[in-house]
Amino acid sequence: MNKLLSVVIPVYNVEKYMARCLDSLLVPQQQLEKLDIVIVNDGTPDNSAVIAKEYEKKYPKVFRVIDQENRGHGGAWNHGTELAIGKYLFYLDSDDWVDTNQFSQLVTKLESTNTDLVFINSQTYYAETDSYSKSDIISLIPNQVYDLNTFDWLHTPQIGNATYITHCIYRTQMLKPHLPIFLEKVRYDDIILEGLPIVLAESFVYYDLRVYNYYKGRAGQSYDPTVRAKHYDDVTTVVMSTIHFLQNNTPQKPSKRREFGVALYESFVRYHYFEISREPKAYAKSHLPLWDTYVLENHYSVKPDIVMRHFRVLPFELYWPWFKMYRFYTRTKDWIKRKLK
Repeated sequence: MNKLLSVVIPVYNVEKYMARCLDSLLVPQQQLEKLDIVIVNDGTPDNSAVIAKEYEKKYPKVFRVIDQENRGHGGAWNHGTELAIGKYLFYLDSDDWVDTNQFSQLVTKLESTNTDLVFINSQTYYAETDSYSKSDIISLIPNQVYDLNTFDWLHTPQIGNATYITHCIYRTQMLKPHLPIFLEKVRYDDIILEGLPIVLAESFVYYDLRVYNYYKGRAGQSYDPTVRAKHYDDVTTVVMSTIHFLQNNTPQKPSKRREFGVALYESFVRYHYFEISREPKAYAKSHLPLWDTYVLENHYSVKPDIVMRHFRVLPFELYWPWFKMYRFYTRTKDWIKRKLK
């Protein structure tokens, strides 16, 4: 039986969350048989893989557990993508889960879908407060097929989060020629997916289904400041890889898709000055010059924004307080905008 949707799930040290994740995928039998659930055991030291293999034993035509030596989150995604056999592919982290009813409706819709990308809604669960925050793509018309060569991404409001992994399903054969997509044994390997869909896909459709539940509150997650402090350099490594991918794969033929691809590549270059500047002073002082040298040598045509300009003209001891004030100003302005809405 041809598989409709592959779900790739990397597994490492998540036994507490494993059953919740896999149970959420148990849609009605007729739909379940159309799924290809690829669980990649990335050398986990706990019982996560043991739990996963119980599902494989119970649903052998649906669940597959792939054992590999530890290659990191990106390595698990690369391996799972390589082995995926579904028409479409969905990335799901093992501490997250899907809304089973919404996921079931998604599977039904995918049966009549033929676009390169499918966008869906998601929500974040905050463990500390036991609350949810919705993330809906309100600027798109549900069920309408869009041509990415003519869709004006740059001037469509409130669509910046659409390419996050929690919002995306990908045509599998669109991704496979570009393997390995993800850097291995680094944090923040999924950054590349914020730009990759736009430069590769020709078409997309949006379904008004809130499928993905992103869990926020587990110790060791990448957003955790203590984790980020240990992996500052990983962000730069992944950003450089993403910029390289966008440069090499943005269509050359004039189109809205090319226009956005170029803008996206340039925004990654510029925004990383801001990213480094948010880190502790000692790190920013030593790494901003390194990033600026890299940009001047490899991306000199990128027009500087306000942060780039100030870094280049001010001594660091003046730039640092200026940046702090600038960041306070931008955050205050954004807060006021949200309140006014």
